[in-house]
Amino acid sequence: MATRIRGDRAIGCRVSRSHGAAEEGAEGVTSVARPERGTRPSNRRELIGAAATELFCTRGYEHVGMGDIAEAVAVGPSALYRHFAGKQELLDFVVAGCLGSATALVDSVDLEDFDLSLLRAAEVSVSNRYTGILLGREARHLAAGAQARLRVAVRHLIGRIAALLAVLRPDLDKDAADLMAWSVVGIVLSPAFSQSDLSDREQARLLAQLIGGILTAEAPVGYTIERRRRERTGLLPRSRREALLQEAIRLFAERRYASVGIEDVAASLGMAGPSVYNHFDTKMDLLVTALNRGAAYLYMQASDGLAASDSAQDALSGLVASYVEFALTHPALVDLLVTEVRNLPEPHRDAALTAQRDYVEEWVHLLRQCHPDRARSAARLQVQAVLSLVNLVARVPHLQATRATAGAVAEMGRHLLAVPPASSA
Repeated sequence: MATRIRGDRAIGCRVSRSHGAAEEGAEGVTSVARPERGTRPSNRRELIGAAATELFCTRGYEHVGMGDIAEAVAVGPSALYRHFAGKQELLDFVVAGCLGSATALVDSVDLEDFDLSLLRAAEVSVSNRYTGILLGREARHLAAGAQARLRVAVRHLIGRIAALLAVLRPDLDKDAADLMAWSVVGIVLSPAFSQSDLSDREQARLLAQLIGGILTAEAPVGYTIERRRRERTGLLPRSRREALLQEAIRLFAERRYASVGIEDVAASLGMAGPSVYNHFDTKMDLLVTALNRGAAYLYMQASDGLAASDSAQDALSGLVASYVEFALTHPALVDLLVTEVRNLPEPHRDAALTAQRDYVEEWVHLLRQCHPDRARSAARLQVQAVLSLVNLVARVPHLQATRATAGAVAEMGRHLLAVPPASSA
């Protein structure tokens, strides 16, 4: 779900030991090789793209200026503008490059030596961790036209993966292959949103096994995507405070926290902007309350499941099902938990990360009870991969709106963790 503090791990955003806090705007230059000032390297455009990628992913797009990028590649801002008209064009460039590389990797898959292709994909995922952050978080800052192009490119990529799955698994129909393709991407992106004590080589090996696990998962029987999105037309809470919180969560997820003002939240409910301050002192209070609400909900679910379970297997199976239910029911809140913890001030950020880390450790503890021979680091990587899968599927509108998705995804999660359904299920 978020950023690193003192080496801690969380459900979402990947961090790097060498770069400091991934989402806090760490001071200093990037790890991109900085050319000597006054030189004219032939690959200046690529160096600018690499520096921008790292800065966007470590600080957040909204906290990076063109001057920061210019400094990272040892040029003046005016020289930077000879290559890119502005920060938006630069973001479009690096996102398109990232997605192009991912598509080329999928197109290079050799079905005759599929295990080697899986390992290669996993190695690329581990060594290019910023891809997940760039596509999963920072790409939301793209302008409308670039967003539309990105959606088309992503659909093409998912279609290519689904086509490969259909060849490898002739029993899959089109909709099941689509769900499994998104699930594969969720696993591939998981290193971007976690940190591991394992070597890159060991991470890649385990990640390849998990990707391969999708291929051995039972095909969802009768899984049919509901093409017409179900609209939620329920009632708003009577409480103005609760209604404001609900709308803020929706707007922060749709437009990004940094792009939404108090007036926007108020206007969505037909209220005057200043009236929000009768309920929340600042916009930040809305975000803090939303993230605290999400963490508390998850832990209440976990506590209830543990209390009702007779074995570690039953408890872990229940945790998988309850997290899937939470994510599919509250996709906007999941989006905030994955992308916006970095915007919290201390001590709220540290508290949010502690809650997330404790929740993950419940999964890890139960998984190791089910499989005592499994090392903690390996178990944590498995758990993070399953959570990443669920988080991604929940934020794909046509999958989130399909009623059968919950059961199918919970079954995949249990399969990847090698845990049977709860005895009461």
